[in-house]
Amino acid sequence: MEHHPTIKALEALSRDYSETPRRMLFVLGSGDGPAVEVLQAAARQRHTSLNPQHLAEMAAGTRRSVELSTPMQMVPEIVRALSLSNVAVYQVQLLED
Repeated sequence: MEHHPTIKALEALSRDYSETPRRMLFVLGSGDGPAVEVLQAAARQRHTSLNPQHLAEMAAGTRRSVELSTPMQMVPEIVRALSLSNVAVYQVQLLED
């Protein structure tokens, strides 16, 4: 079976262990306390940032998605932390090449 070029590019990104931040969109089942806590902890890591206004909107229950700038190697860690906090992760999308 032939792989689509996009799949190959994404597989290559999965092997990116650099500290280069990449813009990612996380779409969650809820933006309540546990999600906010996990994302606040992630934002304290090196090379990771997010918009504090988006985090405040999540805490207020008016937002379920957040744009996060983080190295690729952090994405599985963030997803794992969210799932351990019983927060559903509906989508993680790379927003730039």
